[in-house]
Amino acid sequence: MNRNPFEELRLDPSASEEEIVRQAGRLRQRAPDEAALDALRRAAQALTTRAEDRQLFALLAHDAPCYDHPSLERFASSFRRPVAPDPSTQRPALDIGEFEEALCVLAAKELQSPPLPFEAIDVNDSPEEIERQTAEAAWRNLLFDPGA
Repeated sequence: MNRNPFEELRLDPSASEEEIVRQAGRLRQRAPDEAALDALRRAAQALTTRAEDRQLFALLAHDAPCYDHPSLERFASSFRRPVAPDPSTQRPALDIGEFEEALCVLAAKELQSPPLPFEAIDVNDSPEEIERQTAEAAWRNLLFDPGA
């Protein structure tokens, strides 16, 4: 359960078992789907099975919840229906071919980086020292790649 059962049932933490059952029944009648019904059922069961659990959930709930407020009702009632779209502000449909072409051009620009020039190295070692270091590196590599 993700939410506190008191919040799920929109109840004050001091609610009695009768109020819990009554509120769960009210909310079940308005539940939009089976998942909401299941959540309400689990919340009611969590609050009515053991008194210790109910006390714990009451401690974890907000002290003075306010689920119904006139300003919230005004806000919800003013936006119950979606606003009709204004035809002058509608955008043209996305042209997938044009979008792919623009992406290909951008990707080609990213991939066309000039090759880096070789860096000059300071060669102070003799050819024998370089051969010794190469052999040592090959021997060390055998530990990680036995088939080399």
